[in-house]
This record gives sequence, structure tokens and C-alpha cells, in this order.
Amino acid sequence: MIDFMEEISKYKPILGIGEVGSSIQTDEIKDMMDLLQYITDQVAQKSDKE
Repeated sequence: MIDFMEEISKYKPILGIGEVGSSIQTDEIKDMMDLLQYITDQVAQKSDKE
């Protein structure tokens, strides 16, 4: 049987609205930087072959 008090003790609150926004923005910036790095590497590899 499920112990309600045990399950409640495991509960961790989700991010607040403000925290979610900053978290998403940080992830988006990292993703954009990863994409730019990939594109830069691809262009450099093509330049080296020519």
C-alpha cells in the first residue's frame, strides 16, 4: 500500500515561473552556441579541403 506521508516527503517543488524563464534562456543560448560552433567547424573543414 502507498504510504502517503513517505510520498509527500519525496516531493520536490517544480521551478517557479521566473526560474523557468531564466533556465530556458540559458539552455537556448547554450544550444545556439553549440550550433554556431558546429557550423564554424564545418566551414573550417571545407576550407582545409580546398
